[in-house]
Amino acid sequence: MPQSEDNSAENVQTAKKIALILQSDDKKARRQALADLEKFLSNPNKEFSNQDLRNIFVETQMYTLNGFRDKTEIVREQAIKFMNFLIVDKLPLNDFYLTYVFPVLVERIGSLELIEESEEIRLELVKFLQAIILKYSNTEQLKPFVGDCVIILCETVKDKHPAIKELSCKCVIDLAQALPRDFHLQAENLVKPIITCFGHQRYRVRVEAIKAIGTTLYLSMIIIQRTISGEVIMHSSYKGLDEAIGPMAEKLFDQIPLVRRTVAQVAARWLLEYRDRYSFFYKIMPLLLTGLNDEVEDTRIESHRLWEKVGLQYKNENEKDLKDEIDFLLEPPKYYPEHLKRPNLGCRVLVQRNVGKLTKALSSELTSWQEDIRVRCSQLLCGLALHSEDGITQNLQGLLPAMYSAARDEDQRVVVNIIQASEIMGLFVPIKTWYKLVLPVLEDGAHFGHLSVLYGFIKGTPQEYITDSLNEISGLLSEDSICYTRKKKVQIELIKCVDAISEKITERSDSEVGFHLFKIIIASISLRDPENVNIDSRLLDPLYKVLGFPDRGSVWSAYTGRLLSHIQTDPKSWTVVTAQRCILETILLESSRAFGENLPVIASILVEALDPDADAESRLKTFWALSSAFDNKSIIFEKSEDLTEFFDSLISGVFVPSLVWHPGRTAEAMRTMAASCLLCALTPIEGVSLFNSAPILRDLCEKLVPLLISLMEDAAFRSRELAMECVTLLKGHACEHNIWTNEDLIKIYPEILKRLDDPIEKVRLCALRVLPEIFAKTPEAFKEAHYKAHHEFIVDTLLTHFDDDDHNVRNLVFDVLKVIATINLQLVSDKVERHKPLLCNQKGCDEVLDYLKQMMLE
Repeated sequence: MPQSEDNSAENVQTAKKIALILQSDDKKARRQALADLEKFLSNPNKEFSNQDLRNIFVETQMYTLNGFRDKTEIVREQAIKFMNFLIVDKLPLNDFYLTYVFPVLVERIGSLELIEESEEIRLELVKFLQAIILKYSNTEQLKPFVGDCVIILCETVKDKHPAIKELSCKCVIDLAQALPRDFHLQAENLVKPIITCFGHQRYRVRVEAIKAIGTTLYLSMIIIQRTISGEVIMHSSYKGLDEAIGPMAEKLFDQIPLVRRTVAQVAARWLLEYRDRYSFFYKIMPLLLTGLNDEVEDTRIESHRLWEKVGLQYKNENEKDLKDEIDFLLEPPKYYPEHLKRPNLGCRVLVQRNVGKLTKALSSELTSWQEDIRVRCSQLLCGLALHSEDGITQNLQGLLPAMYSAARDEDQRVVVNIIQASEIMGLFVPIKTWYKLVLPVLEDGAHFGHLSVLYGFIKGTPQEYITDSLNEISGLLSEDSICYTRKKKVQIELIKCVDAISEKITERSDSEVGFHLFKIIIASISLRDPENVNIDSRLLDPLYKVLGFPDRGSVWSAYTGRLLSHIQTDPKSWTVVTAQRCILETILLESSRAFGENLPVIASILVEALDPDADAESRLKTFWALSSAFDNKSIIFEKSEDLTEFFDSLISGVFVPSLVWHPGRTAEAMRTMAASCLLCALTPIEGVSLFNSAPILRDLCEKLVPLLISLMEDAAFRSRELAMECVTLLKGHACEHNIWTNEDLIKIYPEILKRLDDPIEKVRLCALRVLPEIFAKTPEAFKEAHYKAHHEFIVDTLLTHFDDDDHNVRNLVFDVLKVIATINLQLVSDKVERHKPLLCNQKGCDEVLDYLKQMMLE
């Protein structure tokens, strides 16, 4: 029932009486007064008309609103609580009340100077503001105060207290939704303040700030006014978008998935609802496209859903322009990857029409100093390549330099994405287009970034389209300037390119492709960086299989001769690091039977490479490789019928000059290495005949023996050993061809006997080991009586050493005496009998005599 005028007046007086207590000096009294006033107005037994409430507000507002300025925090808090109750819960909608409230709110939290020092009170004031906005949403009464709201929110979003920042951002959204037609006029003022929240450490603040900027920019650019005649679109400034895009993009790298997801959601709303969104697609799209590759599955799923929605809307809006594509291009392109889902037509066309602007921006950001930006941009590049398909062709030239640089990134995630993008481009961009852009860059000087991108293009291009171009691509990669490299990463990428090309070889492919790939592999093996442990001859296995060869050796047989001819360029000038020398070393060590199939060219190269005037270290390495090859004669000479000419060239052109004495430690080491290699070369092996011509062997012996005899006096003890062993092997080959003579024996054996007095024990033992072989199969003429002086000299020398303290020496001397006994048994017996009393080795003498007696009986 309506109250009487007396009751109304009484209520007003009562309320004013309570409000007057707010002037008390007692803070508790002031606080209690506010509580009592709220209690009075909340009394269920009293009924207040709107006019009563208005009268009460008029009579009390000067006291209650002044409570916002109270110096005691608990009073200010109670004052806010009361006004919230009065304005929001009790009073009806009327801008009259707001006229008194907003100046106080602006004073307390809307000024540049910090007036309200308490964070808790500032938070309560923002809550109060939010409650007013929500109550007066979509009403005419709030319109006059939009400016005050914006002034307040511009300051509160910059507040140090995170809860105030978060709530202020929510208030911005509430205000935008409450008065969308008026808010856009002021919204641009909020852009910069809200952006300051993007970097806040609390992720909820960042999320709400992104939502707020999304709403703010949206409404700063578009306002829909519903009238009877339809929708009227009104424009405003777009500067805010440029200010916000950068900070929004930075939030794509936020550690919190919810923040990144919010960016995608805001971007999707802009793409769907901006009135002039067509002008800003290229700026907004990356914010959503980046989410397609987010590491969190939920974000990826949400981004894909939103992006599909954007694409479908774009297709519907442009249905007339896309009619042919909608009606006829229903199937995906040939060879489209099965593991990838093709984006809808709207998404593809939207990217294709903006790809020029997008790739230009990507090109600069792919080389950013910030790692996260490079990773996200490389992911975005994959998405652009997939969406634009062949539409990226015209922009490829400008994009490739950035891709080359990004492919060298230390972060492998970037590299993987760049290669994946290259593969996708290889699928869609015509090969005649991309290889004309990529190959000239390689000719000017390739680094591993170029090769990584090339690998991606080769791998992505369908076999049907690339087959005819493999020869040109592989030919360029096999150029000396590219494949002769010691750089670790370049080698790795070269081998990856070889693998990719191998997978594309068909029966139609040029036969030259096989040689080019073989050369690249052998060069990489030869110049391998120590860390590239996987680069070895096993890389030839996939090649021989794809080329149709039965085994690895067949590849060597097919291409070794040509490769040898290619590297035969002034071998005399080679150093230890010369690429051609390293390749020769690999061929000597790895080519197996192909070695024996190319003896003339190998001999020709070795004669020059091992010339005494060539680099010493290079000669040492080549001698070592040749020695290792000779250790496998049964394999390398498997298909060689006549080796005489090869060994004639090798001994005459290499070993004879290398064994000539020259002063110096380097020359000494070289003689030792040459003798060691000669020993490996002369070592016989079953089933392989090294010399088929006796005259040539005779000629070689006459050249070698004097040098080997001289080498027995060399300062290096190892050279002395090797010289005796080589002479022994030569003697064996000479006996095999019946060209061993008395003159040879008489020339050699005294020099070996001299070594029994060598200061080095190893040399003495070596001499004793070879003497039985030297005196074996002695020419019959040497056994005649007129050679008795030689026999006596030999036996006397041996008996001198028969008394050696070393048990091994005595045993070896015994072995030599056994062989000498076959030449002159009686002389040996007499000499032992005669020397026995003078020797300490009585037991040995008895054993020799017993052995000789047994020989006589036989």
